[in-house]
Amino acid sequence: MTPDKAVYRAFQFGLGIFGLTALLGLANATRIFGALSSDTLLTHLHSGTLGWITMGVIGVAVWMFAGSGANLSRNVMLSGLATAAYVLAFWSGNFPARALFGALELLVILYWWWWALSQARREGLGRIDVPKLSLVLGLTILTIGAIIGVTIQVFLALGIKLPTSPELIGTHASAQIGGYLVLVSAGIAEWRLSGPGGRTRAGLAQTWALFLGGLLLAIGVGMNIAPLQGIATLFQVIGIVIVGVRFGLKALMAPWGEAGGTRHIAIAVPFLVLGLILEITFLAAIIQAEGDFTKISLGMIHALDHSFFIGVMTNVLFGMILIATAEQAAARAWPWADHVIFWGLNLGAASFIAVLLTVGSGYNAGPFQHPVAYTASLMGLSALLGIVTLSMRLGAARRSPQMATAPA
Repeated sequence: MTPDKAVYRAFQFGLGIFGLTALLGLANATRIFGALSSDTLLTHLHSGTLGWITMGVIGVAVWMFAGSGANLSRNVMLSGLATAAYVLAFWSGNFPARALFGALELLVILYWWWWALSQARREGLGRIDVPKLSLVLGLTILTIGAIIGVTIQVFLALGIKLPTSPELIGTHASAQIGGYLVLVSAGIAEWRLSGPGGRTRAGLAQTWALFLGGLLLAIGVGMNIAPLQGIATLFQVIGIVIVGVRFGLKALMAPWGEAGGTRHIAIAVPFLVLGLILEITFLAAIIQAEGDFTKISLGMIHALDHSFFIGVMTNVLFGMILIATAEQAAARAWPWADHVIFWGLNLGAASFIAVLLTVGSGYNAGPFQHPVAYTASLMGLSALLGIVTLSMRLGAARRSPQMATAPA
């Protein structure tokens, strides 16, 4: 199924903003400009989670539900501009600007959640396959997390002290990582590795276990309820085990030596398992620290984040872009780069996570004085090469005459 131009546009916006994420990440890890401000670090975080990952997921949603039309492409463009404005608002450090553009970004997320839900209802919620159900439920948790995130920005803009129960920042982060990213990545991986159309009891159990796990995790972390965190972890373990049983073998059998998108999606599966292990370890540390996040190792937090942000979602989205442009002969810019991107990104991510867990974050280190500077450079430079290469291919694919006649 050839994707609509709206899909290409969403991926292009995502890659453009991801360029900022990668550059800021390199600067932060190498310390060549010294320590970055908290506003800059929040820009790095949100340009990755919203600008890159969520714009990419919007593109996948349009593709998965066979969306098409000029209006949809226009809405993708408006969404990309609103997302870029929100990212820049974080960089400004201006709380009212963050609240204003955060409210606009919330409307973007609500629109795409409702669009995907409407497509699912049109097909029948009791009939859609597991990948589509995973995407809709993932966007549902994203919407909940986004509402909490914007609430935080409004409180800060009005000078209202954030409550400690519920702990809004913990609730927001847990929903976005433990719920949204896990569900969406599992759905996309199944769609590309096992194919569309599957709706089995095991698949439904997997999806609902991951959904309930993500939801309960956000509540448990936000309210500091250890038993609820334990139940959430149990649901997530069940869901990930089912993922491994259902299409883990297909991931292992991926064409690892061939340039293409399948291997990127396949390698996201072990990173997903790693992310879950780190999440369980993180929850145990929270319980031991009695909910005091300042006692949690920064290396652990950053390892958990990057296992999902890079190991899982960047691989999944790079894979989807490679698949989307594979049939466009004119879009094969820099074919030599495919292997460099794949191996550099994943060896860089794996070594980066290993250093964070064993040596720490190197937060107070000078330029290139900590091993994380070198592992992050391999990961970040590979990501930048991927951004440039895939942007050129998407641009060529959108200009291709085939796109004018291809079905959505």
